[in-house]
Amino acid sequence: MSLDEASAHREFALPGSALRYGPDKIVDVEHIDLYLRPDLERAQLDGICTIGLRALDEPVSSLALDAVDLQVASVQRDGRSQRFTVDGKRLLISFEPPIEAQSVATFSVRYGVSRPRHGLFFIEPSEGYPSRVRHAWTQSQDENARFWFPCLDYPHEKQSTSATIEVPKGLFALSNGALVERRDEADRTIFHYRQDVPHSTYLTTMVVGPFVEVAQKLRRPSGDELPVFYYVLPGREADGERAFGKTPRMIEVFEEKLGTPYPYARYSQIAVTDFIFGGMENTTATTQTDRTLHDERAHLDFSSDPLVSHELAHQWFGDLLTCRDWAHAWLNEGFATFFEAVFREADLGYDEYVYDVFGCIERYLEEDSERYRRPIVCSRFRDPIELFDRHLYEKGAAVLHMLRGDLGEARFWRAVRRYVADNARRSVETIDFIRAIEHSTGRNLRGFFDQWVFRGGHPQLEVALKCDEERKTLTITVDQKQTVDGANPPFAFDVDVAVVPDEPQSLQADFGSAPLPGERRMRVRLERPHETITIPLERPPQLVRFDPGAFVLAEVTYRFGERFAAATLARDPNVAARIYAARELVKEGSALARAALDDAFRNDHSWGVLEQTARALGKTRAPWAQRMLTSWLSHEHPKVRRAVAAALGEFKNAQAAQALLGPARGDASYFVQAAALNSLGKSRDERAFEALRRAVEGSTWNGTVEAGAARGLGELGDARATALLIAASRPGKDESLRRAALGALARLGELVHSERAAAVEAILERLDDPMFMVQRSAITAAEHLAEQAFLSALDRLASSGFDGRVRRDAAEAAVRIREKQKVPAQVTNLRADLDVLREEQRKLQEQIEALSRA
Repeated sequence: MSLDEASAHREFALPGSALRYGPDKIVDVEHIDLYLRPDLERAQLDGICTIGLRALDEPVSSLALDAVDLQVASVQRDGRSQRFTVDGKRLLISFEPPIEAQSVATFSVRYGVSRPRHGLFFIEPSEGYPSRVRHAWTQSQDENARFWFPCLDYPHEKQSTSATIEVPKGLFALSNGALVERRDEADRTIFHYRQDVPHSTYLTTMVVGPFVEVAQKLRRPSGDELPVFYYVLPGREADGERAFGKTPRMIEVFEEKLGTPYPYARYSQIAVTDFIFGGMENTTATTQTDRTLHDERAHLDFSSDPLVSHELAHQWFGDLLTCRDWAHAWLNEGFATFFEAVFREADLGYDEYVYDVFGCIERYLEEDSERYRRPIVCSRFRDPIELFDRHLYEKGAAVLHMLRGDLGEARFWRAVRRYVADNARRSVETIDFIRAIEHSTGRNLRGFFDQWVFRGGHPQLEVALKCDEERKTLTITVDQKQTVDGANPPFAFDVDVAVVPDEPQSLQADFGSAPLPGERRMRVRLERPHETITIPLERPPQLVRFDPGAFVLAEVTYRFGERFAAATLARDPNVAARIYAARELVKEGSALARAALDDAFRNDHSWGVLEQTARALGKTRAPWAQRMLTSWLSHEHPKVRRAVAAALGEFKNAQAAQALLGPARGDASYFVQAAALNSLGKSRDERAFEALRRAVEGSTWNGTVEAGAARGLGELGDARATALLIAASRPGKDESLRRAALGALARLGELVHSERAAAVEAILERLDDPMFMVQRSAITAAEHLAEQAFLSALDRLASSGFDGRVRRDAAEAAVRIREKQKVPAQVTNLRADLDVLREEQRKLQEQIEALSRA
């Protein structure tokens, strides 16, 4: 990236953003009790919400609860009706008499809600999906509990909860905490749950449906047992075992690392249809997407472990310790993402941990360069959900990995344990973590957090070597290539560098890539745009190592020279170092470089290194790279084959198509076949259309193969694909296929002008699709085609989309389309004013309806 590009990052804050902080507190909610009667046939919920609270330092005569579109029938306190009003968003209760300061009061709200806009979702058969099983689930993050029960809906308000759920016999109901009672009454079944450890309202859950229970169990060395469950719809039990089978082992690993036992009475996971996240860490009762359930063929190279471990880690980070304010939500999501890697390390080894963190950095870098830049802790936004991005998750995890390297293994885990122990059951901000580090290690890391958490961006490092054998010196230069000026000072950090005089005998890495036999390691401080490190040598080194633990959160380019790069690829124990070396060798392309790369495909034990090497080879589009990739298309590891098949898509010739035809027709892995189909389309070979046509009309797990074929059809640039893709985008098809088809239509419309109008029409139709992820894909496709015809729908979604992510996506897409189309600013402003008027009209209508109900 050039300096001009680096300084041109988009702002994160969209128009309408403001500094947002938590609301004032006049009461402390101590307990919420819910009595719930969900009606799956009518898509309705009737409930009684009983709230116990304590007034703080002043009498409370009125209280506003968050309650969106709830039909409130009555409010009772001590058997007396209380006056109330509703305005569509809040329930304002007048207490008579007022609640005295420091006094406890309990009141109940009887209410109902039918087909709410958010928070509670009813899954039912439809014309497109007639075989769907009726069930219902809630999703309350970030501030959507208010759509299905009245509450103070902000994370800093924590209370114990209980829930009684009444359902027809034959259905199961799940909520937070221990299952206190399950009893039958006539044709109904009553489930009663109690969660005694306080938690935020966004972590409250209800799931109802004909789920099958599968019991697991964690047996601790002490002899006690923790009950663990997962719930799936009938017929998915074996898929559930593949997805959730390692959960007890994960709990065991996290308890050992954190020193705090799993803090609740039980742990459950329940897989639901059309979930709008991957998973949601409701306290004790995680809701998972049923798309993580998978068959034996998918299990070859797909694992639910990252999702399952992420949501489990939240039971500590997010549930037991909850961000006080959404700006600090990385304390929830960054930690949970980091603990995905922690479990991967315990389960699969340190190489897998390093590659997991490497992937986090790569995904964050992509968002930073292509979307926007922001600090991890950020208080300016429109909707809290906007913060739930790659900065929050992946960069947050990478910061924790860097901190692990900075503190060292013992001190890092001591600090994390102190943080958990000191703040259990509390709401936290980043300063609480900083103080836990100070108290447990003596280290003052406020500067570290200012740089990596409260400041946006990262260093772009170019690391070059020069070995002077005559003078017996090794010179390492490190340049920070990002914009460095008065407003953007260079990053300051410590890093290890090392020389190894003899050829290492092993590529196996311990934590932090412990020094190799004979290795000379030194720690240096880098704090200027250009740094030079000179190391005296007794004899020429066989290996030079920069940041052996790959701890520094940076975009790194090696300029080692082919000899040292080849040695790094062959012998450095750290996965990230080998990837950087492979990238340099691919660019070099010499005979020595090619031999080193070919040797890596034969001998490197890390599929991650080979995946990244294949990607780099594809980008060259060089004949020698194509030959190398073709020779490794039959690699034994499916994830390597997948990467090779994807890379061959960069070579648009008959030879590449010939190599891809075999795996495109079938492979042991769904994902390899899907990648081969996509690449076959890119080849533009005359044989591709028929293979893609057959595949896109198939039926595989989660539409994986069909989605690959759809993407291939988009790349093929053949007008015959239009009808196939439009059909694939419509309801009735698998979500993955529909999403891929929309992206492919945008690509086809770009390649074949005659098909552009049909693509625009099909994408417009899906901008209001009821399937959440399909709608988001339609927005992305609209942005890609950048037609003015999309602007009206995008502007509407940007202001009134049901989910904050839809609103954000639509707003960004509209901005970029206007930039590409050079729509005059006055036109944009007029449209924005019109949208504001429409929104005000909608709010006024809601108030009128609310008053009429009251």
